[in-house]
Amino acid sequence: MEKEVDVEYTANKKQALFHSSNCEEVLYGGAKGGGKSCALMMEALAYGLKNNGATIYLFRETYDDLEANLIAEMKAKWPEDLYSYNEGKHIATLKNGTKVYFRYIANWQDANKYQGRSIDFIGVDELTKHEERSIQVLLSCLRSPKGFKTKFKATCNPNGVGFGWVKTNYIERTNYGEKIVIDELTGNRVEFIPATVYDNEILMKNDPNYVKRLENLPEDEKRAFLYGDWDSLQGQYFSNWDRKKHVVAPFEVPSHWKRYRSIDWGFKDHCAVYWHAVDQDGRSYTYRELYVNETMASDVAKMINRMSVMIDDNGNEVPEDIQYTVASPDMWQTRGLQAVKDGKIIGKNIAEVFLEEGIPLIRADNSRVIGWQRVAEEMQDQADGLPNWQIFSTCVNLVRTLPYLVRDEKKREDIADRQEDHCAESIRYFHMSRPMKSKPTAEQQSVIYLHKQKLIQSLKKNRQRLV
Repeated sequence: MEKEVDVEYTANKKQALFHSSNCEEVLYGGAKGGGKSCALMMEALAYGLKNNGATIYLFRETYDDLEANLIAEMKAKWPEDLYSYNEGKHIATLKNGTKVYFRYIANWQDANKYQGRSIDFIGVDELTKHEERSIQVLLSCLRSPKGFKTKFKATCNPNGVGFGWVKTNYIERTNYGEKIVIDELTGNRVEFIPATVYDNEILMKNDPNYVKRLENLPEDEKRAFLYGDWDSLQGQYFSNWDRKKHVVAPFEVPSHWKRYRSIDWGFKDHCAVYWHAVDQDGRSYTYRELYVNETMASDVAKMINRMSVMIDDNGNEVPEDIQYTVASPDMWQTRGLQAVKDGKIIGKNIAEVFLEEGIPLIRADNSRVIGWQRVAEEMQDQADGLPNWQIFSTCVNLVRTLPYLVRDEKKREDIADRQEDHCAESIRYFHMSRPMKSKPTAEQQSVIYLHKQKLIQSLKKNRQRLV
């Protein structure tokens, strides 16, 4: 016998848009108090009731967060007649056989455990708390052997380690929610529905002081949590970042400038290689980038050699004179690379592989806090109004990722992990290696002067355009 069950839930206008969206990927929110967790739970319930025997997974970064938000919303909003809940297994079973799994993913390794599963509906509360590759694993599980229309629904605020990729993939891509776009890889329609506390009429009525508490937050937090401002990054580590100053158009690096390389090794993660030049004043320029993954060490070394060329004073292409290449300490690790046979070490570490390809490495100073402070110092303006370190615009991954790095919530002087920080790590190794200034000849001094004047004029033009 079927019976009617009343669900005490009235969606506000933005929540209603979230529920009515027919897109395969939908992101909802952008500020605190917009009713995000509640909307996600009610969307999961509606989907589960519509599709008998569906498989639903709901994710947060810890079980504590699940209990405090999603599970609390379930117990408060879902009628008890519609489901049963196993506290030990964190599974809700609807009366029609649909199962709702409450799970956590603190990192990519947690997400990777779900590789190969078939999930009809995936919900992620606070999407910006997660790195992109974790969510990519979950999206690969979005398939329905039963033929249900699959859904990926997520909520978030504009903060956290995933800020950069979420902003790129969902906010900027949809022009801040003004249009629906189609993902070229998956074919999924992607939608962003912005919402703030002002859209949550029930909260505004029941707790009018909540808005006042948000208004009293520090300016960067207020912009993020009250207004849902995606052009402000709460907790940004390099708050002195200014693209107009730190990013420059490529130019021909003078042949007498000292040149260096830095490497942050990664195989499954990315390997980030950068080329740097230092002028006679000690100002450094990062002028070339190699950013690859799942590439063998010998192949990376060969690529570096092919790319390390310059034009000499006679206009000929010649190998660059690299002072040294500083590299992450893990390139000397032996775990999994070497073995002991008859009391002797056999096999090679990555640094040895590079040496065989003609690239000797020096081990980087891996001091994190001091290293990040060193990078921030190099980004400061000097007497001429320009920072002491600038980046060629062709170093696209460095320019993309550096501004979005956020502080560790527990250790504020460090950068949080689970971010795409490979480029920044490589840069940190370079600045901590104490590179030397160049020593130009008298003839070269005049060329340097003209180059410097061009940079200053370019900066002035940028400022005039802003005014």
